[in-house]
Amino acid sequence: MTPTPLLLLHHSGGSAQIFHALIDALPASVTPLAWELPGRGRRWREPVVTTVEEAVDDLVRHTAEFTRDFAVLGHSLGAYLGLALAARLDEEPGGVRCTTLFASANAAPCTAVLPYPRSPLLASDDEIFEVARQAGGGIDARIREHPMLGPWTADLLRADFSLTDTFLRRHRAAVTHADLVTLCGTEDIFPPDRLTAWSSSTTGRHELLTYPGGHFYLEQQGQQLATAIAARISPVRR
Repeated sequence: MTPTPLLLLHHSGGSAQIFHALIDALPASVTPLAWELPGRGRRWREPVVTTVEEAVDDLVRHTAEFTRDFAVLGHSLGAYLGLALAARLDEEPGGVRCTTLFASANAAPCTAVLPYPRSPLLASDDEIFEVARQAGGGIDARIREHPMLGPWTADLLRADFSLTDTFLRRHRAAVTHADLVTLCGTEDIFPPDRLTAWSSSTTGRHELLTYPGGHFYLEQQGQQLATAIAARISPVRR
């Protein structure tokens, strides 16, 4: 049996580093593949993307190399990118597709509220950092106040918030045929109804799993999360 690929999509302002604990804990039946948005991590030299369509185009090019169906775990912003990718691949018969989507630490698209009345690309650095704080991912004061790191971090967040903004404005009604598992920390900001509403984003099965911790619960719950993922995706047999 061939291990199932698991595509990992990170949060706003972040990188694939958030998944280290999970990657270390995954069994041999699952092959983790950490993708990073242009402009961060190993892709730090590339220009950032600011629309969900650009991000999904990049993901489609990435998954075109896959020879079998796969699963996706998207954390925060990554949950929306994962849904957009899965829905796009569902529309392209004959190619690989996402069979299980793990949507982590974000509200169901149908319940999400836009943080800005206009594009985040027009927001000030202070406005960007305040939205990050309200979302549970506040930026350390030493970074915010640094003359170089502060503006650079704000620019990354601004681009990533624009991805969420364009997704919610144009694709919040996206539906995938993949089974969908919602994951969240018990101390995160999302009430249960905004998590169970992810069921409207799939024609397949839906399940909600919670773990001790806040927005970045997966850094402390790598083993438990790996066990849950492995139990819900099986090795590809084709």
